[in-house]
Amino acid sequence: MLGTSHLDLRSDPRLPVNGTKNWQLLPQRAGKIFSPRHSHATTVFKCPDNPTTRCVWLTGGYSESHRSFDLRMENENCDVWYSKDGEEWNRVVLYGDFIQGIGNWDAKPGGFAAPWYARYGHSLDALDTDGDGIADVMILAGGSSPIPSNDVWLTTDGSHWFFDGYADWPKRAYHSTAVFQGKIFILGGTPLSNDVWAGSFVKNSTREVGYTIKWSQMKDAPWTPRTGACSVVHSFDDTDGPSLSNRTEALTNTTEALFLLGGLAGYSEEHPDYEGIRSRNDVWRTTDGDSWERVTTDSKVPARAFFGCTSYNDKTSKSKLFIAGGGYMGTYENSQVRSLETYTDTWWSYNGTEWFKVNYEEGSKYQDNLYSTNEWTEITVEGGRKVYRGKWGFSLEPFFWKINTEPAPMKACSGANETLCKTVLVTEQEIPALILIGGKVEGFSMVSDTFISKQGLICERHGKTCGDHGTCGIAGCICSSNFTGDYCLDEKGNAQASAAPKALACKAPIIIAMGLLAFCREW
Repeated sequence: MLGTSHLDLRSDPRLPVNGTKNWQLLPQRAGKIFSPRHSHATTVFKCPDNPTTRCVWLTGGYSESHRSFDLRMENENCDVWYSKDGEEWNRVVLYGDFIQGIGNWDAKPGGFAAPWYARYGHSLDALDTDGDGIADVMILAGGSSPIPSNDVWLTTDGSHWFFDGYADWPKRAYHSTAVFQGKIFILGGTPLSNDVWAGSFVKNSTREVGYTIKWSQMKDAPWTPRTGACSVVHSFDDTDGPSLSNRTEALTNTTEALFLLGGLAGYSEEHPDYEGIRSRNDVWRTTDGDSWERVTTDSKVPARAFFGCTSYNDKTSKSKLFIAGGGYMGTYENSQVRSLETYTDTWWSYNGTEWFKVNYEEGSKYQDNLYSTNEWTEITVEGGRKVYRGKWGFSLEPFFWKINTEPAPMKACSGANETLCKTVLVTEQEIPALILIGGKVEGFSMVSDTFISKQGLICERHGKTCGDHGTCGIAGCICSSNFTGDYCLDEKGNAQASAAPKALACKAPIIIAMGLLAFCREW
């Protein structure tokens, strides 16, 4: 990623004309890539060789049939991978609780098979247990192996995995998880449920990992039982209105909430509220894990399940909720959609109430002329022709990409109150981004590709780059003299815009050491 340009322009003549790329396919390195798969689980956690740097970690998933460590043929995976840049993936040598009667107890420690059963539709989260800003432990929970499970595994290094027992919550897969208020939350899953569980980390010196999780059930949620939903913790300003706020506004009154979005949902036929099982587009949030509020009743976002979502701060404006891909299945009017009808779109929202579409689309897959400005939808078929199809079962994580810069002295501050400062020489800059990993392409096979978001993701709205009133820069839109706002949609009369690029430059800090050290170039 170090050699990529941050101003990559889309070459396709379709709209938006001269638009900046939304996503870039990262090159794969021979022998340094996981097998094509979907329904894997990922998180961002410290790198093995440097605890102050961040890596993307990937576990399990569903792939083509292959021989397992005991020579059986299976589709589930029990491997662990990590990457510093999304290009080179490293397979982890695994140790831990190979205990008879639990998981892969007969696998050989020091190999590539984890002590937990091969699985898909599970969850993987990272949690900071001591409040120092660096996640200390990863939690792998549940999933299909190949039937739903409720076993929980912990690791502090990604290599040594320890069994934390069978959780109090019922067995499940394709559930949703998030780390919220210092706890790990488990929401819904299949078999269809709407229960919510919170796991508190307790120090335990008798455990090799040093922790154990104590589970407690929250109140049953008012949302319909579901699976394939997406949960995320997001901070929002509830004063956000319909208009897009200017990036220079200070965000002072924020609320942190746990959001639950979409999913395949419905009650059983015996339930009085039964109305079929189908993909949904409802959005719910809670500030305490118990009391849920439905924040939108009829989102513009098409109903979907098995999609990606995340909360993302690109350092140019307020944090945004992003969702991408997935698909629709279930009851639809008087018919049944029995396989996922996938999407090629990306949407964002400040607070979960009002949503804005990023990309431009035209055509139809049924007429074989579908087109989307989301580059992760692009497939090259026989003869070199490009087609565009939706994807599901991928993972979406907040990450970064890097650009080389001229050596420049920077003031670096660290510590709780950033009181420890020194001058360092910096030659590269981290740009906040999203990373989209693997998945299943509709009508095609599973993939192992990895895409990193480019600046078009924060410059494009409904297929227009900067509202056709500006250009896309490294820190977002640089508006022409008569327009302002995140997408250059607000007229500002005779106000001067010449200072905008300088104001933006300080909004894209150089961040290293897992966010503990941040710099801003002086202009």
